[in-house]
Amino acid sequence: MNNPEIDLSVVILNYKDANLTAKCVNHLITSTEKSEISTQIMVVDNSAEETAEELKRILPENVEIIENIANFGFSKANNQGIVRSKGKYLLLLNNDAFVNPECIENGIKYFQENPDCGIWGPKLLGEDGSFQVSCARLPSIKGLIGEYILHKNYDWYSDVLDWKEPHNVGNIVGAFLLTNKSIIKKVGLLDEDFFFNTEDVDYCKRVCESGFNVVYDPRFTIVHIGGASQDYSWADDPYLHKYRILYFKKNHGTIKSFLASFIINLGLKIMKIRF
Repeated sequence: MNNPEIDLSVVILNYKDANLTAKCVNHLITSTEKSEISTQIMVVDNSAEETAEELKRILPENVEIIENIANFGFSKANNQGIVRSKGKYLLLLNNDAFVNPECIENGIKYFQENPDCGIWGPKLLGEDGSFQVSCARLPSIKGLIGEYILHKNYDWYSDVLDWKEPHNVGNIVGAFLLTNKSIIKKVGLLDEDFFFNTEDVDYCKRVCESGFNVVYDPRFTIVHIGGASQDYSWADDPYLHKYRILYFKKNHGTIKSFLASFIINLGLKIMKIRF
């Protein structure tokens, strides 16, 4: 049951970067205190053997730490936090994303004014203020051909930089994913078959299929480093391509998953030959 004294529960994953996680948490605490939003903060440590003691030392005492003896992946670790959440609203926040009071306040306000909203996300900006792709259409075979073969992004919205008001979209990037606990009860937890990557896309699809909107709101922004825990290139990503194929297998059946696998693997082979 929700605790009436808690407005917002936040789940943040840590993986081998306690200092970055602490920076994220400190931004969050400052923002929620300024907004007077009562908040439960949970850090799920997927590298507890290496970072548990450091996290205990540098995080405020009121931050709940869930220690995992192994890397359980994004979906499973977030689900650990979700099932312990007590707030009316739930925020899944990457540890390389730094929020501000305006974003949190207006995200919650949007839910209060729009009961058909299932997920809300702001515009993501790099540390230098540069625009980051923050939303997209749901994945398609055409989109895969564009990205992997033609090097064009058909699943992106071409006019997104011109948007000034909230838009219903296919999916938002899960660096900041705000939802209502009632949505979780209807849609369920993240699919743990997705170890890392594409789980946010899959969840957005499930929310849409449940009759709710996924909303990208360019009026509000957060700073997002992006790829802070990754030391590999896009082509060599050990998760992205694999779980995109799983997404098609789960959501579009055998034929489209075969096509997705063929396109992705062909595109990666061509890329390696060229470069």
